Amino acid sequence: MKGTFRPSRLEDLAQISSLLAQAFLTQPETGSFRREVMVWKYWDRRNDWTEPRAYVIETNGRITAHAGIWPIVFRHEGKEIRGVQMIDWAAATDSPGAGVALLQKLAGLFDFMYSIGGSAITRRILPAFGFVAVMQSWTASRPLRPFRQILNHQTTGWRLAPRLARNWLWSISPRIGTTAAWSAKHLEPGQLPRHLAPDSAAKAHFSPRSPEFFDYLLRCPALDSRLFGIANQDGLQGCFVLGLLRGQARIGGLWLRNACEEHWRAAFTLAQQKALEWEGAFEIAAAGTIGPSAQAAARSGFHHVRTTPIFFFNKRSNVAFPADFQFQMTDDDAWFLDPGHPSYFT
Repeated sequence: MKGTFRPSRLEDLAQISSLLAQAFLTQPETGSFRREVMVWKYWDRRNDWTEPRAYVIETNGRITAHAGIWPIVFRHEGKEIRGVQMIDWAAATDSPGAGVALLQKLAGLFDFMYSIGGSAITRRILPAFGFVAVMQSWTASRPLRPFRQILNHQTTGWRLAPRLARNWLWSISPRIGTTAAWSAKHLEPGQLPRHLAPDSAAKAHFSPRSPEFFDYLLRCPALDSRLFGIANQDGLQGCFVLGLLRGQARIGGLWLRNACEEHWRAAFTLAQQKALEWEGAFEIAAAGTIGPSAQAAARSGFHHVRTTPIFFFNKRSNVAFPADFQFQMTDDDAWFLDPGHPSYFT
């Protein structure tokens, strides 16, 4: 029987939780699927996006497919361009086609869709639907306190000793020092100037994010998070978001007026300094799009972890992203993704 496509509601939470637990082979109320995290993702107040943030297909009162959305909005040639990344995309095993049907419905609502990496199944399905891999995303990390990190590391057995030795070397070289003429200061979202969030994809190197976005982001119950302004002798040059989850500090994103490699490097160094001020931060992680950001991260002490494709489905618009456009952790759920246990990269 054909199902009904509709926005999800808070009263759907129990069914959605059960569906996601089955699809991702986990327990309900674990990690990213804790009630308070799911409520924040799908239904909490978000003033930069007041439309629904999750959709379902329902058949005879039963939810057979679900997808949350993570939106991006640009202005391009005087028009508003709206795109989304699907998160928590899942379908019941006894409802073949429900997941693809949900994807098709969502594709009709927005100007473009994108996907950063994804599971093996997702990477198989997306090209068949018309998604094209247009960029490569990098992920990198660096140990900050390797001796404390190893005490609750997810790896066990004989590998711990050589891992500790390697991580200790990585933590001390290059030294996390000061950056001449650069500083980072804690900000509240309302203190962030709007000119740091460009409104044109053709001119920007980053997804445009408003103070209202950061207000929503910092309320995420999955991790402790803070917003910092980046300044040099010429004033405020950008900002970054830093979060802490189970010993791993995550750079949610860096937004810079001048996205040159030297400014990238200064920003990554400042983020490491601020992470070290967190007593519980044992490792730091970051992500971006292959190019100057990856090179600057390596120069500041980060070590490459993996490269993943960024898929793009451009159905209703001809907006073209610059080759070095940065899709970062806060452009999907990587920033607040919680498996329910420590998940260090190093």
